[in-house]
Amino acid sequence: MFRNPLADGLVVLVLLLLFFGPKRLPMLSRSIGESIKEFKGGITDASSEKEELPAAKPDASSENGELPAAKPDADETNESASQSKTSA
Repeated sequence: MFRNPLADGLVVLVLLLLFFGPKRLPMLSRSIGESIKEFKGGITDASSEKEELPAAKPDASSENGELPAAKPDADETNESASQSKTSA
């Protein structure tokens, strides 16, 4: 019913030793440790950057739950103006 976690860990270590060999196992553990350290540093940097950013002020239109109106591109306004000239 209950398994011994120490025995499971020992089996995993023996399998790693057989799979990677005694020369590559220290390099593997070192690279895993460096990866974990870099990951933790990245999380810390991301959270400190998030705290440094000022809070964005919402627009008046977003208070009502509406999206701001899209502005037409310059190409679209030129095309619509040329179409109205040709149709008249």
